[in-house]
Amino acid sequence: MSAKRIRKLLTVVLTTSMVLGCTITAFADTTIDGKGDYEGGAIQYPVMSITLPTIGEHDYDYIADPNGLIAATSAAHYGGATFNGTTGVFFKTVDADGDTKATYTDKSKAFTVTSQNARDVDVTVKLEQKTAGSDIIEYSNSATFENTDKANKLYLAVTDGAAQDPKTAALSSAAAATLTTTVPGIPANYEKKWDQDKGYEYEVKTQNLADWNTCSYNLAGALNKNATWEDGVNFPVIKVTWSYAEHKDGPSASPVSMSTAVKSATISGVASEATLKSAKVIKVDDSAVVLTVSTQYTYTNNVFAIVTGKEVLLDATKYKKFILTYSDNTVVEIPIVAAD
Repeated sequence: MSAKRIRKLLTVVLTTSMVLGCTITAFADTTIDGKGDYEGGAIQYPVMSITLPTIGEHDYDYIADPNGLIAATSAAHYGGATFNGTTGVFFKTVDADGDTKATYTDKSKAFTVTSQNARDVDVTVKLEQKTAGSDIIEYSNSATFENTDKANKLYLAVTDGAAQDPKTAALSSAAAATLTTTVPGIPANYEKKWDQDKGYEYEVKTQNLADWNTCSYNLAGALNKNATWEDGVNFPVIKVTWSYAEHKDGPSASPVSMSTAVKSATISGVASEATLKSAKVIKVDDSAVVLTVSTQYTYTNNVFAIVTGKEVLLDATKYKKFILTYSDNTVVEIPIVAAD
């Protein structure tokens, strides 16, 4: 091979080697961080929003007329106002206005609470005595009276006025009358929003709102007309308090009531470390009787049961409810009802 061909071949080989050398150039190691931004956790609903009723200063005033004087005189003392009801207790429900005369009934106006919430809310109304009346007056737990009953009895109660199975609590000399209603929230009435200052939050929708849930209460009254009501009787001054709180599931009984046909109930929702401290039964006259374990009742594995032979404690004509009190002060009430 001539020297000229050797030089040409060497040039090709060297050129190729240089090209190949360029393809295997090594780069330095590089690490890039990527941080995670948390967009937010569970959004809390706003604080509770409740519209309480506007109640006038005299809306809970009542007239006691056990002797029927108003009807006998065509309500002359009240300018010929309309009086509806036969219980002997009247609340003004319509004010006089021009030619329209006032109206009185045996129940007060129904006042309504509206809950504009996503969460359930417990609304409580408490009726209590502020100033006692004459000593002769006894509180009654019923609006009806036996013909043979001659005591000067007054029935005052708070009721939810439901068309079916209304809830009612009567005022007694021993305790206030209290009713609590759970008003369901409507989470669908809220939507998520972004606020530059507050971040993510729930706001009430501006359109397509479902009607907010409500509850209503009024007072009811009655007098024992079989009694003799003399002049100079002073009737009690009452006080009504409205309150509300976020609903929290508490202890319950299953079934929810007991009777001569249902002699036991399973209690749930009580703390596992809590023990039953006492059990008592409330009579229809609101007096309480402390029960004796083993003799009158048993409590095993969270089941409260009346002992065989003590079924009289389940007689709804004599007793109203059982009250179980636990070591952590949890209280469970089990109504006593008539057997089906």
